[in-house]
Amino acid sequence: MASHSKEEREKLAKQIHDWNASRLDLFHLSDPNENLDFFGVMRFYFQGDGEKVSTKCIRVASTANTTDIINTLVEKFRPDMRMLSLPSYALYEVHVTREERRLSIDEYPLVLQLNWGNDLREGRFLLKGEHQKTIPSNLQSDPPVEGNFKRKLSKREKKEQKKKEKEAKLKGKENQPDSVADQLYNELPETSFTRSISNPEAVMRRRRQMKLEKKLEQFKSKDGGPDTGGTLKIYGQSIKPDVPYKTLLLSMYDTAEHVVKETLIKYGLDQEDPDNFCLSQVS
Repeated sequence: MASHSKEEREKLAKQIHDWNASRLDLFHLSDPNENLDFFGVMRFYFQGDGEKVSTKCIRVASTANTTDIINTLVEKFRPDMRMLSLPSYALYEVHVTREERRLSIDEYPLVLQLNWGNDLREGRFLLKGEHQKTIPSNLQSDPPVEGNFKRKLSKREKKEQKKKEKEAKLKGKENQPDSVADQLYNELPETSFTRSISNPEAVMRRRRQMKLEKKLEQFKSKDGGPDTGGTLKIYGQSIKPDVPYKTLLLSMYDTAEHVVKETLIKYGLDQEDPDNFCLSQVS
């Protein structure tokens, strides 16, 4: 059994306290035990092929990985099919920006959700089939016409056809979401039954803005010159292939050691020894 220091437990407890401060009681996380394990209720979404998005809340442990969660969700969402051969499902995190990422089997959704607070992000977890299409059928190309009797179109007719196809696609985009991520947020907008006391995306957006403004204020040159900081993308495919990079807000005086530490925190690897990692410039 791993031994954890008092400082580690206090740090996690504070992170959980900050999370709970802006959530309804239903979605509060428990205090961590001596093994740094904690529990909480999470809300998950599901969409099968051609179905509307549905949602369920389940109690989750921080030690439950993606596979554990998927098995539980399949039983919750599809109890009529649990004894039959099921399609393969995957769990995705979807953010208000419509960014969509598939979780690997060794990730821990409750821990991942808690770490959104470090980046002042808000998102949703979506269960869907591994091979489920995310582009609506009306936005896909028409199938080729079989046979040899299709008349060749003139230049003017081709131009008119392209115009009609473009209009049809634009109309389809207006009437249907472009992806499951769009459909998730459009079909089920934020209501009073949510993890946040108020609109979570609005709350997180405002917090991000305030944090950014405060940080940028620190970067301003005291002599009225140009700012001395900005954002920098740090690529970390070697440590987490499914998350290619993280964006840091840095001062031009921040050292490589500081950048390594901040990057590890962003990747949820703050328990790792920074001395085992380094930055390299790739051209």
